[in-house]
Amino acid sequence: MELRKAVRYALQVPTVFIWKDLNGIEQRVEGRTRDISISGAYVFARVCPPEGTSVKVDMLLATVPNSPRSLRLNAQGRVVRAERPANEESICGFAVLTLRALMHGGDKMLEQEVN
Repeated sequence: MELRKAVRYALQVPTVFIWKDLNGIEQRVEGRTRDISISGAYVFARVCPPEGTSVKVDMLLATVPNSPRSLRLNAQGRVVRAERPANEESICGFAVLTLRALMHGGDKMLEQEVN
């Protein structure tokens, strides 16, 4: 039975996410989405934040050829699931629940509180 409230879209885009570790040190890691929805995303990376962590996520959704313009999604959220690999060299994954999102591209911006 599907428990999700939002439709997920299989979209693999470059992502940068930032969180503070247990020592209060800011961690900045690059990854790639597996899928996204209005309420969150699943991200693959070499290092993942622990479950329950507040995280900022920046996704590059699209670029315009021969132009500096791009469509970006900046979000703040919380890690609701983190899946660790069995060995240290594998890619881990985590699900982030979006609490606030800002989409911008060119001259336009759209901010959304997500419930």
